[in-house]
Amino acid sequence: MKISNIVMGFGTAAVAVASLVGCAATDVVAKVANTSFAAVVVASGSRVAWSDEDQTWGLSSPNGDRLLLSSDFSRDGGDGENASDAEFIFDAAPFIAAGLDVAKLPLADGIKYEIEGGKFMIRFELGPDKFLPEAGTSLEATFAELVKFQRSRIGYHEKLDHYGIKLGNGNMFEWAKDMATNDKDIVFILNPEPFIAAGVDPAKIEGWAFAKVETKDDAGKMIQVDKLLKPYNLK
Repeated sequence: MKISNIVMGFGTAAVAVASLVGCAATDVVAKVANTSFAAVVVASGSRVAWSDEDQTWGLSSPNGDRLLLSSDFSRDGGDGENASDAEFIFDAAPFIAAGLDVAKLPLADGIKYEIEGGKFMIRFELGPDKFLPEAGTSLEATFAELVKFQRSRIGYHEKLDHYGIKLGNGNMFEWAKDMATNDKDIVFILNPEPFIAAGVDPAKIEGWAFAKVETKDDAGKMIQVDKLLKPYNLK
């Protein structure tokens, strides 16, 4: 996969990205979100891995960026705190080079930032839901439990033909409904505002596109917002 075309289709005019729009036929959205996510898992092959220690599934991009999902949101971490329900893991170097001081990242409810071993981690707490034990058998089963318990986090972006998970504070993970007709199979999406507050020039984060994008506000009105975007083609 090449990310040289990362800005193509994102960074010029107002591009509609990551507005996770609910659909009246919610059962259809949930059903196709499950099947399309399963297709991404299959296409990722060995880049999907299970951590027995953390009881967590990980999906890695071709360049090593990762989405982690816990197989049970109610599981307690070994330090007495709740384990992260979801997590993004990226190379920290591009963020640091762009000016990031992680200590200055503003606090956000249910979100923690950390740099360790050269990796930048964003941890999300999504709730106390107890998943069925079957969630530990596959990433697809874990995702199905997420859809079942937290349907409101799952949406469909019609213009890009993407499904996605809203992780909180404008951070999202999206994937193509049909990878055969979409050149952006998965997309990591970050809200740039916390990074700007921590000294980052978002336009200088190597490998990421900083773009004005179109989304809907709470009233359903189309608005322009800033996003950091990192898409991948898995084919």
